[in-house]
Amino acid sequence: EARVHPTMVPRDHLLATVRDAFNAIYVTGDFSGPVLLFGSGAGMDPTASAVVGDIIDIARNLRMGVKRRVPFSGYERDGGKVEIKDMDEVVSEYYLRFIVIDKPGVLSKISGVLGKNDISISSVIQKGRKKEKDVPIVILTHEARERDLKNALREIDTLDVVLDKTKFIRIENNL
Repeated sequence: EARVHPTMVPRDHLLATVRDAFNAIYVTGDFSGPVLLFGSGAGMDPTASAVVGDIIDIARNLRMGVKRRVPFSGYERDGGKVEIKDMDEVVSEYYLRFIVIDKPGVLSKISGVLGKNDISISSVIQKGRKKEKDVPIVILTHEARERDLKNALREIDTLDVVLDKTKFIRIENNL
């Protein structure tokens, strides 16, 4: 499994301390266990370093007549490609934010579609009361497959009580 995307992480995890122009990569290896790589990722000097590194890599490849020295996935096992799990098959918890009309039955419609797609709700927050106006509803889910979430959101976004495309962020609690 390999992925790059915004995600919510527990406040006490090392990834939660990454700030400003820094980036981090968190990898869990079969034999190494968890590994965190941390460093400068933005700004004038890191960007210049990355650009120069890319130019040197391209020049080496051109000089050697090689299109690429390292396979896209980093390595090839037994001469074949390494299978990477399709994003639709990834299982995660999710933060969902809906902008809806504040009237009875809205939460029931949304939760019905989630349930129909095998998505279990962990918690719901709905603040404010603006009868027949727009209000946000925030739902946290238990673990669900990404494909099921996308199917549910496609249907939810067509409901007459939903006023904007649903926003979602993955939550990684099991790092």
